[in-house]
Amino acid sequence: MTPQGRRQSDHADFRAGMRTAPHYLLYPAAGALLGLASPLGAFLLRFWLADPLLKGVWARHELDYNFLFYAYMGAGSVFAFLVFGYVIGLRSERQRVSNRVLSARVEELHLKSVTDGLTGAFTHGYLQEILELEIQRSLTQKTPLSVMMVDIDDFKRINDSHGHLFGDRVIKETAETISANVRSDDILGRYGGDEFVVIMPGADAATAVHVAGRSRAGIAKNGYLATISVGVATSEDPGKESSAELLHRADMNLYQAKHDGKNCVRDYCALPDVPRRRQTDA
Repeated sequence: MTPQGRRQSDHADFRAGMRTAPHYLLYPAAGALLGLASPLGAFLLRFWLADPLLKGVWARHELDYNFLFYAYMGAGSVFAFLVFGYVIGLRSERQRVSNRVLSARVEELHLKSVTDGLTGAFTHGYLQEILELEIQRSLTQKTPLSVMMVDIDDFKRINDSHGHLFGDRVIKETAETISANVRSDDILGRYGGDEFVVIMPGADAATAVHVAGRSRAGIAKNGYLATISVGVATSEDPGKESSAELLHRADMNLYQAKHDGKNCVRDYCALPDVPRRRQTDA
């Protein structure tokens, strides 16, 4: 981490600590400081108005004869500000807790609206939005962008043989395994019933194929009667193809993987007249 980044992190930690301290403690503490400022301010004001030639003598005389007055003023001010700060702090703390609960609820609702309930992966529509944003970022930063199109092999047979509950379990475990084997920056979405798409920012063709192979191998060794076929497409020159065209290339490569016997990864397609299934679905 750079020194600037470390400083920003320290400031963020400090602000977070201040936010987590209860307001019914912070406000009385601030009130106590304000209360102490009352006698101190009165003394300094009287000191400033005193004769400049006698300020030293005046200060000693003032403290000798009026110390109890300043102590009484300080104690009364501190007590009043403590009580006032505590009351205001209680109200503020209740409001802060309410805002935090509301914010968490809004975030939860937003997450539910963009994620698939079964797998926790992003939904088809939100995945399209993310892909558009990643294409723009790839164009700006001049970095490659790869996409994995994943399909569970013979899923209909699995569903028909073992039932829909088992099929849902296979889909869920497939999503979890893919998520565990892709990179931390990669974005997993459920594209259809048993199909997934992984958006891979900054991944060149070799990296994408390697990650796809790792995901395929992770699922094949799980032993729950399922394998996957993967099509990988990489945009090395951002801006020359749209998100739909990039997804179509990944889909064609997936079609090649299916044609080559399934349970494999392909980043090319040698088959003629591959149907544009994703274009019509999108």
